[in-house]
Amino acid sequence: MFSWRYFIKGLLVTAILAMFVVILSNSSLISQSNEKIQNKQIQSLSRILIKQAALSASDYVINEEQDKLLKLAQQLTKDNLIFDVTVYNAEGIKLAASDNALTISQILGLHTPLSVASIGREQLIEPILHKSNLVGFVRVTFEKSKLTAFANHHYRKSDRLMYSMLIMSLLCGIAIVLLFRHRSSTPALSNFFLTLKK
Repeated sequence: MFSWRYFIKGLLVTAILAMFVVILSNSSLISQSNEKIQNKQIQSLSRILIKQAALSASDYVINEEQDKLLKLAQQLTKDNLIFDVTVYNAEGIKLAASDNALTISQILGLHTPLSVASIGREQLIEPILHKSNLVGFVRVTFEKSKLTAFANHHYRKSDRLMYSMLIMSLLCGIAIVLLFRHRSSTPALSNFFLTLKK
Protein backbone atom coordinates (compact mmCIF):
# COMPACT_ATOMS: atom_id res chain seq x y z
CA MET A 1 0.00 0.00 0.00
CA PHE A 2 1.07 3.57 -0.71
CA SER A 3 2.38 5.34 2.38
CA TRP A 4 2.69 9.12 2.45
CA ARG A 5 4.99 8.85 5.42
CA TYR A 6 7.60 6.78 3.58
CA PHE A 7 7.11 8.84 0.43
CA ILE A 8 7.90 12.09 2.29
CA LYS A 9 10.88 10.46 3.99
CA GLY A 10 12.15 9.32 0.60
CA LEU A 11 11.77 12.85 -0.78
CA LEU A 12 13.66 14.28 2.20
CA VAL A 13 16.51 11.79 1.81
CA THR A 14 16.69 12.53 -1.93
CA ALA A 15 16.70 16.29 -1.26
CA ILE A 16 19.48 15.93 1.33
CA LEU A 17 21.62 13.87 -1.04
CA ALA A 18 20.99 16.34 -3.88
CA MET A 19 21.99 19.29 -1.68
CA PHE A 20 25.14 17.45 -0.59
CA VAL A 21 26.08 16.81 -4.22
CA VAL A 22 25.41 20.48 -5.11
CA ILE A 23 27.60 21.63 -2.20
CA LEU A 24 30.46 19.39 -3.31
CA SER A 25 30.17 20.49 -6.95
CA ASN A 26 30.08 24.16 -5.94
CA SER A 27 33.17 23.63 -3.78
CA SER A 28 34.95 22.17 -6.79
CA LEU A 29 33.86 25.12 -8.95
CA ILE A 30 35.16 27.56 -6.34
CA SER A 31 38.54 25.79 -6.35
CA GLN A 32 38.71 25.90 -10.16
CA SER A 33 37.78 29.59 -10.26
CA ASN A 34 40.49 30.34 -7.68
CA GLU A 35 43.06 28.64 -9.91
CA LYS A 36 41.89 30.67 -12.94
CA ILE A 37 42.16 33.90 -10.96
CA GLN A 38 45.63 32.86 -9.81
CA ASN A 39 46.78 32.21 -13.40
CA LYS A 40 45.45 35.59 -14.54
CA GLN A 41 47.26 37.33 -11.68
CA ILE A 42 50.51 35.54 -12.53
CA GLN A 43 50.19 36.49 -16.21
CA SER A 44 49.54 40.14 -15.28
CA LEU A 45 52.53 40.20 -12.92
CA SER A 46 54.79 38.58 -15.51
CA ARG A 47 53.69 41.05 -18.19
CA ILE A 48 54.37 44.02 -15.93
CA LEU A 49 57.86 42.74 -15.10
CA ILE A 50 58.85 42.09 -18.71
CA LYS A 51 57.44 45.44 -19.89
CA GLN A 52 59.56 47.19 -17.27
CA ALA A 53 62.61 45.22 -18.44
CA ALA A 54 61.98 46.21 -22.08
CA LEU A 55 61.53 49.85 -21.09
CA SER A 56 64.79 49.83 -19.12
CA ALA A 57 66.68 48.20 -22.00
CA SER A 58 65.48 50.62 -24.69
CA ASP A 59 68.14 53.33 -24.28
CA TYR A 60 70.89 50.75 -23.74
CA VAL A 61 70.09 49.06 -27.06
CA ILE A 62 70.01 52.36 -28.96
CA ASN A 63 73.33 53.49 -27.46
CA GLU A 64 74.83 49.99 -27.85
CA GLU A 65 75.72 49.89 -24.16
CA GLN A 66 76.23 46.15 -23.92
CA ASP A 67 77.75 46.30 -20.44
CA LYS A 68 74.62 47.99 -19.08
CA LEU A 69 72.41 45.46 -20.83
CA LEU A 70 74.41 42.68 -19.22
CA LYS A 71 74.13 44.35 -15.83
CA LEU A 72 70.36 44.70 -16.30
CA ALA A 73 70.03 41.00 -17.17
CA GLN A 74 72.07 40.00 -14.10
CA GLN A 75 70.03 42.24 -11.82
CA LEU A 76 66.74 40.77 -13.04
CA THR A 77 67.89 37.19 -12.45
CA LYS A 78 68.71 38.00 -8.82
CA ASP A 79 64.99 37.59 -8.26
CA ASN A 80 64.43 33.87 -7.65
CA LEU A 81 61.20 34.05 -9.68
CA ILE A 82 63.20 34.77 -12.86
CA PHE A 83 65.30 31.97 -14.35
CA ASP A 84 67.10 33.83 -17.14
CA VAL A 85 67.06 36.99 -19.25
CA THR A 86 68.29 37.50 -22.83
CA VAL A 87 68.27 40.70 -24.90
CA TYR A 88 68.28 40.68 -28.73
CA ASN A 89 68.47 43.40 -31.33
CA ALA A 90 65.80 43.90 -34.00
CA GLU A 91 67.46 41.25 -36.25
CA GLY A 92 67.37 38.66 -33.48
CA ILE A 93 71.10 38.78 -32.69
CA LYS A 94 71.84 38.27 -28.99
CA LEU A 95 73.23 41.39 -27.33
CA ALA A 96 73.39 40.32 -23.69
CA ALA A 97 72.27 37.47 -21.46
CA SER A 98 72.38 36.44 -17.83
CA ASP A 99 75.03 33.93 -16.76
CA ASN A 100 72.64 30.97 -16.64
CA ALA A 101 70.75 31.87 -19.83
CA LEU A 102 69.67 28.98 -22.03
CA THR A 103 68.57 28.95 -25.64
CA ILE A 104 64.89 28.96 -26.57
CA SER A 105 65.01 25.28 -27.59
CA GLN A 106 66.62 24.36 -24.27
CA ILE A 107 64.05 26.28 -22.25
CA LEU A 108 61.18 24.73 -24.20
CA GLY A 109 62.70 21.28 -23.69
CA LEU A 110 62.59 20.48 -27.41
CA HIS A 111 65.58 18.15 -27.08
CA THR A 112 64.43 16.39 -23.89
CA PRO A 113 61.89 13.54 -23.59
CA LEU A 114 58.35 14.84 -23.07
CA SER A 115 59.78 18.39 -22.86
CA VAL A 116 60.64 17.89 -19.18
CA ALA A 117 63.00 20.89 -19.20
CA SER A 118 60.07 23.26 -19.72
CA ILE A 119 58.01 21.98 -16.80
CA GLY A 120 57.38 24.70 -14.24
CA ARG A 121 58.75 27.48 -16.47
CA GLU A 122 57.14 30.09 -18.68
CA GLN A 123 58.81 32.18 -21.38
CA LEU A 124 57.69 35.65 -22.36
CA ILE A 125 59.09 37.84 -25.14
CA GLU A 126 58.53 41.58 -25.21
CA PRO A 127 59.51 43.96 -28.03
CA ILE A 128 61.87 46.80 -27.13
CA LEU A 129 60.63 50.07 -28.60
CA HIS A 130 62.31 53.44 -28.96
CA LYS A 131 60.05 56.27 -30.12
CA SER A 132 57.59 53.67 -31.45
CA ASN A 133 60.35 51.98 -33.47
CA LEU A 134 61.27 48.34 -32.90
CA VAL A 135 64.89 48.14 -31.77
CA GLY A 136 65.04 44.73 -30.15
CA PHE A 137 63.48 42.06 -27.96
CA VAL A 138 63.84 40.91 -24.37
CA ARG A 139 63.15 37.30 -23.45
CA VAL A 140 62.50 36.40 -19.81
CA THR A 141 61.97 32.92 -18.41
CA PHE A 142 59.89 32.83 -15.24
CA GLU A 143 59.90 30.08 -12.64
CA LYS A 144 56.14 29.58 -12.78
CA SER A 145 56.20 26.85 -10.12
CA LYS A 146 57.73 29.33 -7.65
CA LEU A 147 55.24 32.02 -8.63
CA THR A 148 52.32 29.69 -7.88
CA ALA A 149 53.80 27.88 -4.87
CA PHE A 150 52.50 30.26 -2.18
CA ALA A 151 49.06 30.69 -3.78
CA ASN A 152 48.68 26.93 -4.29
CA HIS A 153 49.48 26.31 -0.62
CA HIS A 154 46.90 28.92 0.39
CA TYR A 155 44.19 27.50 -1.89
CA ARG A 156 44.81 23.92 -0.76
CA LYS A 157 44.54 25.04 2.86
CA SER A 158 41.28 26.87 2.10
CA ASP A 159 39.90 23.77 0.37
CA ARG A 160 40.72 21.59 3.38
CA LEU A 161 39.03 24.06 5.73
CA MET A 162 35.96 24.25 3.48
CA TYR A 163 35.56 20.47 3.27
CA SER A 164 36.13 20.06 7.02
CA MET A 165 33.36 22.63 7.68
CA LEU A 166 31.02 20.75 5.36
CA ILE A 167 31.68 17.50 7.20
CA MET A 168 31.19 19.23 10.57
CA SER A 169 27.88 20.71 9.34
CA LEU A 170 26.72 17.26 8.27
CA LEU A 171 27.68 15.75 11.63
CA CYS A 172 25.95 18.60 13.48
CA GLY A 173 22.77 17.97 11.46
CA ILE A 174 22.86 14.25 12.31
CA ALA A 175 23.46 15.04 15.99
CA ILE A 176 20.51 17.47 16.10
CA VAL A 177 18.21 14.91 14.47
CA LEU A 178 19.25 12.24 16.97
CA LEU A 179 18.86 14.66 19.87
CA PHE A 180 15.29 15.68 18.99
CA ARG A 181 14.39 12.11 18.13
CA HIS A 182 15.58 10.99 21.56
CA ARG A 183 13.60 13.74 23.29
CA SER A 184 10.43 12.99 21.36
CA SER A 185 10.68 9.29 22.17
CA THR A 186 11.16 9.88 25.94
CA PRO A 187 7.46 10.69 26.75
CA ALA A 188 6.33 7.71 24.72
CA LEU A 189 8.60 5.42 26.75
CA SER A 190 7.33 6.95 30.01
CA ASN A 191 3.72 6.38 29.00
CA PHE A 192 4.55 2.80 28.05
CA PHE A 193 6.03 2.07 31.47
CA LEU A 194 3.07 3.78 33.26
CA THR A 195 0.59 1.52 31.44
CA LEU A 196 2.60 -1.51 32.51
CA LYS A 197 2.37 -0.45 36.18
CA LYS A 198 -1.39 -0.09 35.92
